[in-house]
Amino acid sequence: MKTLIAYFTMGGRTKKTAEAIASALTNYNVSYFPVQLTGKFIEKLKILDKFEKNDFSAIEPELNTLDVASYDLIIFGMPTYGSKPPKVFDEIVARMGNLSGKRAVVFTTARFTGGKARDYMKAKVEEAGVQVIDKTKFRRVFWLGVKNAIKFGKQINERQE
Repeated sequence: MKTLIAYFTMGGRTKKTAEAIASALTNYNVSYFPVQLTGKFIEKLKILDKFEKNDFSAIEPELNTLDVASYDLIIFGMPTYGSKPPKVFDEIVARMGNLSGKRAVVFTTARFTGGKARDYMKAKVEEAGVQVIDKTKFRRVFWLGVKNAIKFGKQINERQE
């Protein structure tokens, strides 16, 4: 089974969570589509601000290569900003093209909330014809940890045994 984990991370929390989930997916061949902002914090904020204004030029080459035809499962992971995922999530879903009939999992990372963003993500991919088989949020004020993400990955993995 082929799985694509598409995630956005600015500080590394969502990346760490995505990798922990992937570590438990022993029944899957996992690939990543990371959108990872690097550099100084102010530089990251400037790119994030461009994303919020629907300017995705900083990641255009990556978005143009996004093809999900060969994947059996797509996992979407996004941080939560003001009870919603960053706008780059919508752009990733739009660029994936024909998602109809695919299976997906959505997760969010958040300091305090995360539920509204997770539910938004679920609704957005379902609009594209995707069957969401699971959803969750990983929430922690400081250090997120990976124990719950590994447990979640095992839960996904067990569905294919």
